[in-house]
Amino acid sequence: MNTFCPFLKENCKGNECVMFKNEECLIVSFLKNVSEEDRPEVSEIEGIERGGLILHREEAEVPEWIKKRTPEDLAVEILEYKKKEFPEDEEVSFHTVSDFFWKSKGVESYLMPSEAQLKMDRAEFLAEREITKKEEAQKKKRLMEEKEELPSLVSQIIDWARINGLKRVTLSDIDTYILEKDLDILYETKRALYAMSNLKLKTGK
Repeated sequence: MNTFCPFLKENCKGNECVMFKNEECLIVSFLKNVSEEDRPEVSEIEGIERGGLILHREEAEVPEWIKKRTPEDLAVEILEYKKKEFPEDEEVSFHTVSDFFWKSKGVESYLMPSEAQLKMDRAEFLAEREITKKEEAQKKKRLMEEKEELPSLVSQIIDWARINGLKRVTLSDIDTYILEKDLDILYETKRALYAMSNLKLKTGK
């Protein structure tokens, strides 16, 4: 049975083909004889990732200032960098902050030896934890302030709903009202506003 030839895109013609000699395909023979010595050794490239991406890298020298600082010291520097470079009201991920920080210092974190990377990772963890604690405290304070404004907001929503002939309001209605009034409230406050407004519309109180 003839073998399909991927080069001619048809069945092998055997000796009729110009690439045949001594009952053997010269192309197949050539591929079989490729020397194993010409192929790179895994040990020479430090391993291969899926898809053929070479993981070879050379570790960079750890800067003296990183060697001398503790993770706590580095965390403080990251926080100071964030405060200086990014406004308080600007939404930015911590990954972006830390990435910009190291690059501003001329440090490629993935090239650092494992010991230095561990120190840097610890510093990032401490800095991110501090940012999260601060954000949670600010959100809690804001929720308490908005809670005090809820009765007034509910009354305004009730009036608005009745003017528009609504017996109940949807979250989309709440979003529309917020947009019309150019309000800036938290999601939790919006949900409370939705629930309380519908309760009052239902009871008529």
